[in-house]
Amino acid sequence: MAKIIKPDPLSLSSLFLELLFGEMQLGIATGFVWEHERINYLITNWHVMTGFHPQTGQPISESGATPDILRIWLHNSERLGNLESYDLALFDNQSRPRWKEHMTFRSTVDVAIIRLDIPDKFKLFPVNNIPFTEFRVEISQDVFIIGFPSGITSSGKFPIWKRGSIASEPDVDIDKLPKILIDCMTREGMSGSPVIAQYVGIYKEDSANPDPFDWIGQGRKFLGIYSGRLSGQDVFEAQLGIVWKASIIGEIINSGIRPD
Repeated sequence: MAKIIKPDPLSLSSLFLELLFGEMQLGIATGFVWEHERINYLITNWHVMTGFHPQTGQPISESGATPDILRIWLHNSERLGNLESYDLALFDNQSRPRWKEHMTFRSTVDVAIIRLDIPDKFKLFPVNNIPFTEFRVEISQDVFIIGFPSGITSSGKFPIWKRGSIASEPDVDIDKLPKILIDCMTREGMSGSPVIAQYVGIYKEDSANPDPFDWIGQGRKFLGIYSGRLSGQDVFEAQLGIVWKASIIGEIINSGIRPD
């Protein structure tokens, strides 16, 4: 009898990405799908799409090359867990970038979005179609970064879940940008991972006043997009990672611009 595997829905949502220049692999990363008005978009980091470091503007690859293709590993629609690669061109036939970045902050917000039109043989699992729990996100709560540290996968191309915790006040924007910090030990390859906040226990919106919407158990909430650790030797050793808030996705989809 065949073994029945029932993966967590979020394990189906996180996608293994290969950054290619022609057939030369420049690196690996993580992405996920977001559905908006029946259109699917691939969400990952700006530095993944462009191949440039967002602070220095220099190529990330030692070769100096930047990607022109994202090779995405997707689930076959007929057999869940059977993954095949799909090559997504990053430039149109006039060599113009196909991705969108934030209209105001541009590369300062390390998030980029590209429309994803794929053959019917593939099945997508948009993160925003997964049922989440509405709860108040607070400092010190657990988070999970779901991606591919150092390119490591579980069976096939299923992602690895890395645990961390919220390290800065979620309602406060770091450097006046829509991001927060998490305490985590992550590795190259996790850039672009979805970050999920998790609460386990007795949840009360207001501890002084019981509410019929209070609950007992486990709740999860989409927090945002992981984009690597803080740069600089001292902060790097502090193991602090950057998460761009979930609200940034809608801003880029609705008003983002394609770079020149």
